Amino acid sequence: MKKAFFIAFSAFLLNVSCKESVKKEIATGPMELTIAMEDIQPAYAFSKFDLVPLELNDLSLVGAIDKLIVEKDKLFILDKEVTKSVFCFSTAGKFLFKINNIGEGDGKFSKPFDLNLFNESLQILDIIQKKILVFDLEGNYKHEKPVPFEEQVVNFFPINQDFTAYHMDGRSFGSEETDFIRVLGNKDSTISIQGVSDIGSTDAYQVPIEFSQHDGNVRFLHAWTDTIYNISEKGIEADYILNFGADRLDKKVKKLPLMDMRKFIMGNPYVFNAANLVENEEYLSFQWTRSVAGYANSEDQTYVSYYRKSTEKLDHFPLLENWVEKVNLQGPLYGAGEWFFGYLNYEDWNKLSAESKDDLIIQNSNVNAEYLDAGNPIIVKYRLKEGYK
Repeated sequence: MKKAFFIAFSAFLLNVSCKESVKKEIATGPMELTIAMEDIQPAYAFSKFDLVPLELNDLSLVGAIDKLIVEKDKLFILDKEVTKSVFCFSTAGKFLFKINNIGEGDGKFSKPFDLNLFNESLQILDIIQKKILVFDLEGNYKHEKPVPFEEQVVNFFPINQDFTAYHMDGRSFGSEETDFIRVLGNKDSTISIQGVSDIGSTDAYQVPIEFSQHDGNVRFLHAWTDTIYNISEKGIEADYILNFGADRLDKKVKKLPLMDMRKFIMGNPYVFNAANLVENEEYLSFQWTRSVAGYANSEDQTYVSYYRKSTEKLDHFPLLENWVEKVNLQGPLYGAGEWFFGYLNYEDWNKLSAESKDDLIIQNSNVNAEYLDAGNPIIVKYRLKEGYK
């Protein structure tokens, strides 16, 4: 009788404890992806690509492309720092509208820190005024909602109608460990899940593309960590471990005081994940940075990796000097179906010879040549060619 009572009482306590506590990361067995650092492909080869030059007028000059979202027949571009704007172009490159509502008060932002599309709406994060502004897909302001945290938010991602994931800024924790992700219920603004623990000071290295959604999966990859997580309303689960070998920047180094960590990086070889997580039907892509002899001796080289899901094969390419005549194809920034989306800066396009430009235009007969030399970046929609080796 006493034994049965003890078991029942223990089960009751366990149930109460689970209800009152925030759910943590789910313990699973993630797949390990080993990055072969000496096996870098020299340049891209595409099975197919489309050039999408962007129209340039008095309203549409894009200073930088920090984030790109493709939705049906529209391209949404976040220029976080230069023009502090969100641009919308057609998928043929025609300028449609710009959101540049800088100011204070309803419908205005200090600058657009992050951008997401959800439920036929365009959502812009302003971390200074602690709010998310909601627009329709034609650029019309609808309403705004407060970010329900006293702490600073880095970026956000709507998981579904009921839950939103927030990346909390860990820099206030310094060299202590903290949970970067909090998942909130949209109705009551209560934390249902938190996790993804790492050293807070790693948030000094921030990138705009940490969340990726494909085929119902919301994934998160934070720079300087080695794990790609799957985030849902049920929990946070490790999907992939990135194995960068012995030179990876581990927690022991990341916990050093800032000047000591800088001294280590200046004189020692290192490698770390640089995030920019992008997924499409066939591939998962991410970037990483390496110095073979310390920054003072060899500086940083950044690479793009593509993991082909069907064959479990990884291919790596330099982020710079990686396409025709060694022009710099940036990205990818977005994935849809079998396609990736990157871009060429106008300056890099102009480095190409007339012969190479003509060849690219011939291979891409649908290109709007009127916009090619206008001065804006050129979006490149591409499929990777299989069998590089």
